[in-house]
Amino acid sequence: MEALIPVINKLQDVFNTVGADIIQLPQIAVVGTQSSGKSSVLESLVGKDMLPRGTGVVTRRPLILQLVHVDPGDGRKMKDENDPTTWTNA
Repeated sequence: MEALIPVINKLQDVFNTVGADIIQLPQIAVVGTQSSGKSSVLESLVGKDMLPRGTGVVTRRPLILQLVHVDPGDGRKMKDENDPTTWTNA
């Protein structure tokens, strides 16, 4: 799976360059009762701890995660951590 990320990134770059539609990646819906481990499932798929934790209801809202891989040598960075669509050159 890890080896597919750079390939898909390159394909998406090519599609963006020629103005074509990007590859439609699989979408996953996670549904369950309160405290049944939905957030843990998402974090396990992503491989990172990124969602809030606590007692009671903590992630009670629809959530869309879009993962974007940026190579460590890439000079771009987010202008605003709250707006992942805005990038700037470092």
